[in-house]
Parts: sequence; C-alpha cells; structure tokens
Amino acid sequence: MKKMLNASAFLRKHTVGILINAARAILFILLAFVVIYPFFTQITSMFMTSEDVYDLSVSYIPKHFTLDNIKKAAELLDIGNSYLYSFQFVFTVAFLQTVSCTMAGYGLARFKFFLNKPLLILAVVGLVLPPVILQIPLYTFFRNFRLFGLIPLLNNGQGISFINTQLPSIFLAVTASGFRCGLYILIMRQYFRTMPPALEEAAYIDGAGPVGAFIRIMVPGSLTMMITVFLFAFVWTWLDSDFVPIFMGDTEMLSNLAASLNGLHSGGAADEVTRNLIAYAGILFLIVPLLVLYLFTQRFFVQSVERSGLVG
Repeated sequence: MKKMLNASAFLRKHTVGILINAARAILFILLAFVVIYPFFTQITSMFMTSEDVYDLSVSYIPKHFTLDNIKKAAELLDIGNSYLYSFQFVFTVAFLQTVSCTMAGYGLARFKFFLNKPLLILAVVGLVLPPVILQIPLYTFFRNFRLFGLIPLLNNGQGISFINTQLPSIFLAVTASGFRCGLYILIMRQYFRTMPPALEEAAYIDGAGPVGAFIRIMVPGSLTMMITVFLFAFVWTWLDSDFVPIFMGDTEMLSNLAASLNGLHSGGAADEVTRNLIAYAGILFLIVPLLVLYLFTQRFFVQSVERSGLVG
C-alpha cells in the first residue's frame, strides 16, 4: 500500500513537471513565431517579383526567384560608403557611451556625496522618459548651440548649428546623457556594487588613488560588463529612429537611407509593390550586421546577466 502511494505521488510530481515544461515550450514557440514570422516573410519577399506578390498561389517560396531587389537596394543605399560611415559613427558613439557610463556608474556605486541619489533618480527618469519629448528641445539646443552664451561672444552674436553632423550624438555620449544612457549607468552601478571594496583598499595601500584604483583594478574586472554595455549601445545606435533622423537627417547613415527606400519615387519604381520589395531588401542590409555581431558576442550577454545582479 505504501509503495502504491509513493508511486502515485511520484507520478503526480513528474506529471506536473512534464505539464509545466510543455507549457513553457508552447509559450516559447508562440513567442518565437510572433517575433520570427514577420522577419521571415520579409526575407522571402525580397526574392520575389511583383508578379509573385499578386499571384495568390505564392505564399513563401517565389516562383520567379530574383536578386534584382537586393541589387537595387544596394545601389540606392550606396552600400559601401554608407556602411563605412555608419560603422564609424556608431562605433564612436557606443565607445564613448561605454566609457562615460562606466565612470558615472562607478561614481554612483562607490562615492557617497549629496548629489548621489538625485543623480541616480535622474538616470532612472532618463531611462523611462519617452524620446519624443526630448526631440524638439534637443534639436533646438544643437540647432543654435551657444555653450552658456560663450559662443555668441565669439561669433557675432550667433550660435553654431551642429545639425547634420555627428557632434550632437557625440556630445550626448561623452556626457552620459544620451537616450538609454540611464540604463547603462544602472547596469554599471549595479555591477560595481557587487565587487568587493577590498580590491580598491588593496590598491590604496599600494599607493594608488581613486583614479588609479579605477583604471588598474575596477576597469579590468568589469570588461565583460563594459563589452555588454558597448553591444547594447552599438545595436540601439545602429537602429536609432528617434534621434539620428533629427540630428543627422541629411547624412549617409544607413538607417536613414533604408527608411527612405519606401519613398514615393524610390529607385524609379512606379508601383508600390516594387518599392516595398526594395525596402525589404534594404532592411536586410540593416539587420545582417547585427545578426553577425550577435553570433560572435552572445556569450557576453549570458555572462553579464550572471554577474550584474540585475536579476531578482
């Protein structure tokens, strides 16, 4: 009788576990479908002709396979120059954001001063603030950059316009005040709080000051987290559709050019279907570098989740 009860309890326990695992698998499949399906349809559509789109018998596999859409998109995007310009800009901004947010996060984690909590609150507010609220003020600020009234004194009473240059994004990156910099600061602050103070105390005993301890001890120990912040900054800057079009609307940024492919006269395409197919091909050029980047750096994301202390 006792064995039967034990067997029944064992069966119930494992049945519940199997049901939970099955529910998780179903949920994961549904979420993957929601995320992957639109991307899959765009990938297959870029190899179609307009005849395939109008053909109701064609769902995913094109009858008239063509690379013309990709070739046309590459031509319109000027893919060589736009890639070079975009990589240079995005790498610079992501690197500067990583450095500035690492320094800000370390200061908030280790130094106690009367502005510590207000600055932390500002970082959180900057994280949740909708970007549309900041677009017009920032555009006005950089359209007539005055530097507290000093520039007009040297420029006949006029400010300087930084619009259609990289300077606005670089300025925000250096000051750790760019969009989503609040998240990077919180990540680095949380990570530095998990590092034992004894490491810095040992550096102080060896004669290092706060700057020396930060550079020689804390930075090498936080390289994994810094790489993760850099990757986040790189991806979000690469796909930025909030501030890059405002600050750099007339530049050769790949995201700007890809967004313009679906314009009324894109590539001389007379019909809307052809314009959409070319636009889908342009999105491919925008996404593929990020997929390649993720394939080579995914381990840093896993390590960052384990070490940051953000979970739980």
